[in-house]
Order: sequence, then C-alpha cells, then structure tokens
Amino acid sequence: TITSSSFIDSTELPVLLGSGLASTAKGDAPYDQRLYFEFTDTGYVQNLEDRNDVTADFLYFGSGKQIARYELEFTTSLESDVDDSSGTADTTGDYLTDLEDSEITMLGTTYTIVTARRNGNKVGQVKLLLMGGAIRDSLLEGSTKTYTIGGSDYEVSVDYVDADSAKLTVNGEGTRDMLDGDTDKLSDGTVVGISEILYQDYSGGVHQVTFFLGAQKLELKDTDSNTSAYSNELKVDDETIDGATVDIQGSDDGSTFKIDKIVINMTADDDYYVPAGGKLSENSELDEADLLFTRGWDIEYRGLSDTGKEDINIKASGSDDYELVFTDGKGNEVELPLANAVSDSVLRFGDTNDDLIVNENNSITKDDYFVVTDVSDSDGERQSFALRYRGADKITADSPVIQFYDLGSRDTIERTLSAPTTQTSAACSDGAATVSELAQIKLGGGTFRVYNTSSAAASDFSITVSLDGDSTPCENTNPGINTKAGASILIQNATTGHANVTVTIDTPNSEDYDDLNPTEVNYTLYATSGEVRLKKADDSALTYLVPDEDSDNSYTYTTYGAHVRLYSPSGSPQEVFIDYPLEQRLPQIFITGEGVTFSETAASTTGAVTVQRISVGATKLASEVSNINAVSSILVGGPCANSAAASVMGTGADCTAGFTPGVGLVQMYNVGGGNVAMLVAGYSAGDTRNAAAVVANYQDFGLTGSKMEVKKVNNQLTVATSTQ
Repeated sequence: TITSSSFIDSTELPVLLGSGLASTAKGDAPYDQRLYFEFTDTGYVQNLEDRNDVTADFLYFGSGKQIARYELEFTTSLESDVDDSSGTADTTGDYLTDLEDSEITMLGTTYTIVTARRNGNKVGQVKLLLMGGAIRDSLLEGSTKTYTIGGSDYEVSVDYVDADSAKLTVNGEGTRDMLDGDTDKLSDGTVVGISEILYQDYSGGVHQVTFFLGAQKLELKDTDSNTSAYSNELKVDDETIDGATVDIQGSDDGSTFKIDKIVINMTADDDYYVPAGGKLSENSELDEADLLFTRGWDIEYRGLSDTGKEDINIKASGSDDYELVFTDGKGNEVELPLANAVSDSVLRFGDTNDDLIVNENNSITKDDYFVVTDVSDSDGERQSFALRYRGADKITADSPVIQFYDLGSRDTIERTLSAPTTQTSAACSDGAATVSELAQIKLGGGTFRVYNTSSAAASDFSITVSLDGDSTPCENTNPGINTKAGASILIQNATTGHANVTVTIDTPNSEDYDDLNPTEVNYTLYATSGEVRLKKADDSALTYLVPDEDSDNSYTYTTYGAHVRLYSPSGSPQEVFIDYPLEQRLPQIFITGEGVTFSETAASTTGAVTVQRISVGATKLASEVSNINAVSSILVGGPCANSAAASVMGTGADCTAGFTPGVGLVQMYNVGGGNVAMLVAGYSAGDTRNAAAVVANYQDFGLTGSKMEVKKVNNQLTVATSTQ
C-alpha cells in the first residue's frame, strides 16, 4: 500500500541509501537518506496501449505525476558561518565557506561541495555547486598521471595553475581555462571538472589543482531555505532538468546558515511506459536521464509474478449452447453446460435437453445439472463439485439407490436410499410443502443432503439438494461456485432471456489479495435469433483493449492478476478465456542501484506475493538452478509455484498437501552431499509472508529444530511448534 509516508531507506537499500557523515569546521553532521513514493495515481502497473500501439502490461508514470522524492536529512544540522569574500563574518555576506570541500554521498555517488553561496546576500537563499566523478585527485602544475575509468586510460597533465583558474590536458586534448567549479567536456564525452585551486603567489609556492575526471556537476538552489517549498529546478552540468525540483530546508539568522534537509522531487514530464523486463532510465520518452537524481539508481519492472494458473472459460458449444469450464475442488477440469437458447429470445441454464439448477429451492429432475459448494468454509477456500442427477430407484425397491455423475472426476456416485422417518417443512418452488431426506452426498469434506420433491414411490423422482451443505432444504439461496484456485463464480438470472455470470475473488479475507479490492469479471448471456450470445456486463469496471493486429480479441487484467481474453469474431458466438492465478499476481517492481542485487522468487505455496526480505548470498529463480540437491538453499514458496521446492519435497499431484490455511511452514531437508534446503512457504500468500518474516528476524524467535509452524495471533507472529 502506498501512503504519504511510504519510503525506502538504508534498511532496504544499504548501499544506495546508506547513512553518512558530512564534516565541516563547524562540526560533524550525520545524515540519513530516503526515497519516498507518495501518490497512488502514478507508478502503477496497468494493461495499456503505449505510444507505439503495443498493448501489454506496463509500469506507467503519467505526465506531471511524481516518480519519487529523494530526501537527505541531517540529524545534526550542516552549518556554516556567513562570510564575505575575504572570509570575514558579515550578515550581508554571500559566502558559506565552511560548507565548501565537505563531502556528501547521495544515492551511491559521492559529491564534494565545491562552492556554497547565499546568492546576492539575500537571507535564506542558497546555491550549492557539487561535483562528483569516477576519479578525484590533486596534481601540481606540470605533473602528469594516468587514470583508468571503465577500462580506458586517461593521461592527465596540469598545464598551468594561476590564482583563480587552471588548464589541463587529457590524452593530448586540452581543456579550456577553467575556474573553480567549472567543467569541460572532452571529445569522447568525458567530463572534467575543477573543484579546488591552490595558488601560493611567491617563489616556491604551491600551484595545485583538485579535479574530477568523469565528473558530474550538480547545482542545487533554493530561494527560501526557511520554508519547505520547491523554488528552482535541478541543474546538471549546467543544464536545467525539467521535472526535478529542489528544496533545501534549514535556517539563516544572518550569522549562521544551517541545512537540515536536501529534497529533490522528481516528476514525469511525459507519459512513461516501462515494459516487462525494462528500466525507467531506458524509456524512450525520458528525454533527460538526469531526472533520476544522480543517475545512481533506477526503477525496473520485471513483469507480473508467475504463480501458476487455472483456466476459467465460457465457450460456445455449437451456435445455441454455452458451457462453463472451471477446476473443481479436487483439481479436475469441469465442462458444465451453462446456457441454451430455447427460442429466438428465451435463454435457460443448461443444455438443449436438461437444466442447470443454480438455486436450491428449484427441483432437480433426472439428467439435470447442479453444483454443490460447502459454504461453511471461508469464501475462496470452499470446494465445489459439478454433478448430474442420473436417476433413482423407487423407495420400495430392494436395496434402492440414487445415482449422480461427477463431471470432474467422471465417476458415478451411488448412494443408498433410506426410507425417511420424518418430513421437513419446505417451500420449494414447485410447490412441495414438505420434503424427506433420503440420502447424503459427501464430497470435499462437505455433506449435501438429498430430499425428494415428488413421490419417491416412483423411480427417477424429482429431488432437491442442499447445494450449500447445510441441513435446511429448499432455501432461496445460490451458493455459487468456488474453483480450486479460489475464484468465485456466480451464475444468476437477470431479465427474461438474459443471464449474468460473474467471476471474482469475492472473499472477506484480505490476506488473499494485496492493497486493491479485486475487480469482478462479469458478463451477460442472452438469446437472439435462436442463438446464444455473450457481452460484457453493462456495469463492468474493466477496460478491454483491442490490439491493432488482433481485432477479434480484446484483453484486460483484473487487480488480482487474472488475464482475460474476450473473443468476439464477427457473426460468431463470443467466448471468454480467463487465466486465473493460483495466488494473486503482483507487479515485480524493483528499485536498483550499484551494489544492489535482487531476485524474483515464488513466495507462497500456490503463488507469488510481495516478498519478505531474507538476507542471503546469491539469489536465483528456481529455473536457474539445474540441480537443487547440489547446493544448500533457502526455498521461498511452496511446490505449486516453486519447482525447486517440489523437487525437494517430492510433491505428488496435490501440491497443497501438508499445508494448512493460516499456518506458515519453515522446514529443513537433507538433500544429500552434505547440503540442506530450508523451505519457507505457506498455504496462502499471507502464510508465506509470516514464515519469511520469522526467518528474516530469526534472532527474535530463537528458532530450533527441523520444522517450525508459524501463526499470526492477535497480529503477533508466533512459532507454534518446533520439531527436533
């Protein structure tokens, strides 16, 4: 979640944003660094069409919107006396001499304050000229020395040094006569800068110049440091950087100038589309790379996390039927007859001959379809099974049975009919006032009671089933479908000849998704001219994009990471194909800089989530390790999404086996050759985060043994068990 206080600092990026110390004659000034990301309407991933008409998921920064805000805060003020040009204290002076030659490291690059001025003796105004570079050195007049930058040698000679300027020759190419704080660019693009001139005007006096090779010069200017407001844009090598504004906060009482903060706000000056695998610095619309202050960092988008997926499809079966494809509670693919065009404008649930019963108070006749869902489980974790009533013996027959066909397993379920001892009052839609429980269907831990709604004295009598798994028959309820991955599918009547189908992760458990409430995928089915058709529901909140080269298809993503393809060929039934993730797919966005490493790893039993940082050595994707048993490793994420974890655990067909909702797991495995693997995983995204947090902060939990179960109780992490 991004809020006004969201930032990263040395905790996340110790090299890029490490704390530092600036020293002057007035004393030491420790400082901390932060990068803030403050606005929710920019820097997000969305399915978009870029300037080149490419339709894909992009990390998007809108023109005029903040990219980031850099802040360097001195915990003890950086101070200087206010002097005149001779170094004498003067309330009208422009010189902040004590600041000059002090060093500050910002975003991994060390800069020297070359000049510091109050800018025309105006109280509160300040202009700092800083210089950093690959090489900083001092040479006497007439000296020569060779330096190596990026594999190239640079021979530097000091031609002359006078009272206020110096001239250098680099690889035979002379610079212009440069003053303190000046830069010059060589023909190969290398920048040379002067940061200090020492000239003793007497015989034998020192003539020395301090210079930067491969230099970058920054100008930070603020017209009122007594307030927190941006008044000037950043200058880099004398060029104004559009969108990068400067705020230097402190105080000026006329005798002492104090700096408390240096703030750079970076705002996009165009629309930036960063593709999967791309960097913001490489974006073609980013005209000035220096908008990323110091160029020492970057924002990379590595695409959406790969969690694995299941298919949810609404497919045409001929011209007058639709079927729904989903994965049931046992992981079997189901093809459920969904809708049939009875006539020109009349639609019904089911196929040409038989109905699909979605409401519990409707009677089920022989060969009708229905779905049972035990609603006693949490939504998103319920198991659903699609069944077909295949008939029953009359209750007076010898050993009477009732039969159902499981559309997922393709098995026949046969249950013995028991003569009822009591009748239950009911209000079934066919007018039955009382019903009798004759059998029970037990699937996925749920019990679904079967009642007759017509006389059981005749075979193949009509029935009703407690579709929601409770003990009350003929309720006016539609329990819907929960897929194996936790998607909720609701099939319901709309107006005459229409039906609505909604796919969502509709669950009250916020641990199942990050930040944004998942968006629904909903469609309307209808009959026209004796054929079935499908369209986006009128209240759909999703935006579908049609690629230029693929006019028959439109695409969208939900905030849960489900990828949706709506196939709409001219003159044919429309179809929907949804790649539904096993866990929420999250954008993999990284702030990177020199010395920073990162990896994208699956982070839960059934998917990938925001990863809890665990300090380790090399980090790799599971696909990058050819033999996980040949190394010692920490495996983040369970076997459903992490092939290395599956190999170590020896997982079978049910990749969730051994995991319990609400419990994170940290377990050690001996993998041979003296190597061990530590599994950090959980049943859900939140469970994996909890386990990873315990490992990352192992010193706080006193971990022992070979297996630990992690739970969150009253918002506190606890190690529930420890097995030696």
